Amino acid sequence: MRKLVYNLMLVTVLCVAFAGVASAESTISSNVLEYDFRTGEAVAKEHVTITRDDGSKIEAAHGSYNTKTEAGRLEGGVVANQPDGHATCNTLVLAAGGKQLSAIGNAVIKKQDKTLQAGQVDYDQARGYMETVGSWARLLLDDGSTLDAEHIDYTESSGIANAVGNVKIDSEARKLTGSGDKAIYDTKQEDGTLELIGNAKATQDGNSVAGNRLILRGASGKSASVSEGFGNVKLVYIPRPQPAAKTKDTTEITSRAMA
Repeated sequence: MRKLVYNLMLVTVLCVAFAGVASAESTISSNVLEYDFRTGEAVAKEHVTITRDDGSKIEAAHGSYNTKTEAGRLEGGVVANQPDGHATCNTLVLAAGGKQLSAIGNAVIKKQDKTLQAGQVDYDQARGYMETVGSWARLLLDDGSTLDAEHIDYTESSGIANAVGNVKIDSEARKLTGSGDKAIYDTKQEDGTLELIGNAKATQDGNSVAGNRLILRGASGKSASVSEGFGNVKLVYIPRPQPAAKTKDTTEITSRAMA
């Protein structure tokens, strides 16, 4: 077996990928890099950096990558950037020619204006599909609104997120909170439509509505409202205090009458 061990900075062109097109020309660098020409296995022992010609970049404390199978594992403060996304985690596992990845340990994957957080997030780039693994998950929008659940999956093409288990929503921008057993969030329909299913409840500006199923329109827009409720719907409405009616100046009226 031919193995090369470099103790100085090494930059070599390899066929690597990060959730992108396989076999794209990229560069891997590390302070200490071992490469087996027979198996195609590269092991980076001290601060590995992988850059692609499309602008993608991954950094980690150490890792390994196989240039033939295009599978790899990077560990220690992993930071990955793409032109349309960003990811951080403790461990990043690449598979299926770099088209599938698992971000493990404090995983955060951001695509456009949506960020998915969990103990582990699996991403299938060919399907445009993200799914959390573990007992907690959070979908975060750029305006600070959150959708929390035990499990969340998201499909990029449809823009639909499914949340299951102890679902909670919180949007300070819309003065809206909600909860339910499950939720279906359509981010593309009518400025965002959120359906709460099972023990559903939503509160906005002190007014609350509860039922077996609630549909909220405008969940991604500047304002949101409950448009439909199904099954044992209960509404609690707190009327806003109305300003006192203005009275005319009696002195002015009397003066005009005497004139």
